[in-house]
Amino acid sequence: MKFYRTTTEYNCGIDLHSRQMYICVMDKEGNKLVHTNVTGNDFGYFLSRVQPYRGDLTVCCECTFNWYWLADACAAAEIEFVLAHALYVKAIHGGKNKNDRIDSEKLAHLLRSNLIPPAYVYPAAKRSVRDLMRRRTTFVWKRTELLHHLTCMPLVQGQAPVAKCQHRVRERWFEQLRPRFDEPMRKISAEADMYLIKEYDKIIDRLERVIVKETRKEQGRDFALLKTIHGIGDILALTILYEMDTVDRFPRVQDFCSYCRLVKGSVASAGKIKGLRGAKLGNPYLRWAFGEAAVIGKRSNPDLNRYGKQLEAHNPKPVVNAILANKLARSVYFMLKHGKGFDPKLFAKGL
Repeated sequence: MKFYRTTTEYNCGIDLHSRQMYICVMDKEGNKLVHTNVTGNDFGYFLSRVQPYRGDLTVCCECTFNWYWLADACAAAEIEFVLAHALYVKAIHGGKNKNDRIDSEKLAHLLRSNLIPPAYVYPAAKRSVRDLMRRRTTFVWKRTELLHHLTCMPLVQGQAPVAKCQHRVRERWFEQLRPRFDEPMRKISAEADMYLIKEYDKIIDRLERVIVKETRKEQGRDFALLKTIHGIGDILALTILYEMDTVDRFPRVQDFCSYCRLVKGSVASAGKIKGLRGAKLGNPYLRWAFGEAAVIGKRSNPDLNRYGKQLEAHNPKPVVNAILANKLARSVYFMLKHGKGFDPKLFAKGL
């Protein structure tokens, strides 16, 4: 775990909520200088309260759902901003009493003591595209639920399943399904699913076109490099690009693999390893993207398929997929660092 090292004389902990924030400003010795509630998240009032300390101040809040505006406001006011990793900040939850006043004070103490585990402050210029990409993923999940329900409806009646078609020719599958629904109520339910699925198809397709166009304009080189990997198409490449932001934020390839949830932590005591932990610490979207890329790449490329079979001789298939996902993440790190395309033969040699 890494910790943020503050360099300012004054440090401010903020317990941020949707309609209010509790602030606590301390000096390096831990003396409380300001400790008050700010209703309505009035940033102008906040600036007036911290005005005497504003020239040498660091502000910290937890990584909640609504931190964007505070980070942008601090940047505009030229105030140092730190985003605390909510899962790692355990001291806030350890006391007998817990409220906004106590939480803001503890954040200030952790900040002045250099004990804040920082989260990444994603650049404002890219947030809207990343959020749109995540919204597209949500729509895909909802569409999948509808497809699953529509697929299961004939099976409930003991009928044979109908093979699904690609979304661009979805109507063909619908025409094969419609004769299966004799009861009026089941027919209405099926037609409602079909209508929503077609609408989701249109929305998802539109979002993909918009995001791909924006990516080719802003990150064309990296987008093209990622697509040289067998198993990575438009969606996986977009997911990797916008979830990692930039490869330069990771000093080492190990840091990148850990962020992708491809490396587990260990628990050791008295020189003995007691077990593993931390499998769900990191970015779930990157873990999914590299897992998908490993499975698709092994299926579509002869060199990756041969390498996967060599691994399967000594490991179960889930472990093989995890190994391939880890190696693909390492490859992506160095590809983006050095601007080179993917070489499947070099990858399969294990270099």
